[in-house]
This record gives sequence, structure tokens and C-alpha cells, in this order.
Amino acid sequence: MLIFTIIVLTVLFVLLTISVVLYFIQDTFIFHAEKLPLDYEFSFKNEFEEINLDAEDGNTLNAVLFKANNSKGILIYFHNHSGNIEHCSNMPIDFILNKNYDILKMDYRGYGKSTGKYNEELMLSDSLLWYDYVRKNYVEDLITVYGRGIGATFATYVSSRNNPNQLVLESPLFDLFTTASFLYPYVRIKKIISNYKFDTAAYIDKVKCKIYIFHGVKDRLVHYSNGQKLYELVKEKSELFLIPEGNHYNLINDNTYLAKINKILEG
Repeated sequence: MLIFTIIVLTVLFVLLTISVVLYFIQDTFIFHAEKLPLDYEFSFKNEFEEINLDAEDGNTLNAVLFKANNSKGILIYFHNHSGNIEHCSNMPIDFILNKNYDILKMDYRGYGKSTGKYNEELMLSDSLLWYDYVRKNYVEDLITVYGRGIGATFATYVSSRNNPNQLVLESPLFDLFTTASFLYPYVRIKKIISNYKFDTAAYIDKVKCKIYIFHGVKDRLVHYSNGQKLYELVKEKSELFLIPEGNHYNLINDNTYLAKINKILEG
């Protein structure tokens, strides 16, 4: 009986320790940014224009814009939680340009050359600034919004507040609590990550355009049930593509994904 009690107390202590540590490092737990000095020179092989916008709180937001030779529209790309615009893309620039789409890739505040501290409310506001920037030069019928991982939340939020032609979500979060619960099933995760929600589900029903959802069945970071649950909310205006051999990082190498995304962009 004593041994059992010791084991239980040890397990509870370990879980409590994990919870406390995760609470105090939740920024690090969620955001895996790579910062860049402001004078850093990007090494993209394609020609690009570097763009800086002033955020509402005075911070600087950085992006790069690539132009196709015979542009038929633009794809706004919201990347996932790691890296920066030079190193994090699961969507090769050539792939988009070859479909005759311009592409805008931006870094969130705290990523790359973008300044500022992580703050979900401000990051959502930042995403609208980028859409407004694009809308000055493109009619909305020519705008495709694409979001990957946490970028899917920003992409959905932007689309819910505007009228782009289409929305593409790759490995999206239903919300951060749902995603994190799969990674830490025995921890009271909702209290730990209280500073962030990334509640894609709260915005997706307000999106009026067609929605395409891609998710790898072998995704160990964002379980594919996240994509399924989002699809269930908006069946009438969306399509769900589950990639049997897909994980969080390899969809761009999957023939099924390539065929579907190719059809979406050509359409």
C-alpha cells in the first residue's frame, strides 16, 4: 500500500512539474521562431520584393513578394509555427509561380525580421494588415489565402473578415487546446496554455468562400482529427483531403496532395 501511494504521489508530482514548466515556457512551447538581423539579405533564387509594414503598435512586419511572369492572382501564405519565411515553407515558391500566381510570404511578429513579442490578438490584427496590403493591388476574386499549422488560424481569420476567392488549410488546428491535448493527454493543458487559443473553429463558419482542408493521417504534431472536426463544421462549403502517408512535414512530396492542390490552383 505504501509503495502504491509513493508511486501515485510521484506521478502526480511529475505531472505537476510538467504543468508548471509548460505554463512558464508556453511561448517557447508554441512558437519556434528563427530571428534574423534587420540587415539580413535573403537568398531566394527567385526575384522578390521585400516589404515592411508598420503594425498598429509601432512594430515592423516583414514579408517578401514574388511575381509570376503571367500572373492570374496572388496566394497569401501564412506559415507554420517554426523558422521564418526563408526556412519554414512547405510550399515551394517555384510551385506557386509556375501556376501563374504571385506569392506573398510574411513573418509573424517575433519571427525573422519582424519585430515585437508574441501576442495572439496583435498577430491576428497583423494578418489583416497583410490582406489589406494585397487588396490594394488585387481584386478579391484573384486572392487565394493559404495557411499551414498555426498559419491556418490566421488564414481562416483573415478569410472570415474578407471575401477571398478560396481558402486552403494545411494541417490546421481546430484550436490549440484540442491539438495540445493529443500531445499531453495527462496534463491540464487548458490552464497551461491560457495565453493562446488559436481557435480556427471560431472563425471558419464565417468564411464565405470555398475551403480546402489537407491533413496527413500520420501527423504526430497536429492530429488529423483537427482537420476532420473543422470539415464537419463547414461541410457544405469545403472539401477534406486526408493523406494516408502524410505527416506534418511531407505533404508537398505526396502525389495525392500535389494533384489536388494543382487542380485547386489551376481552377
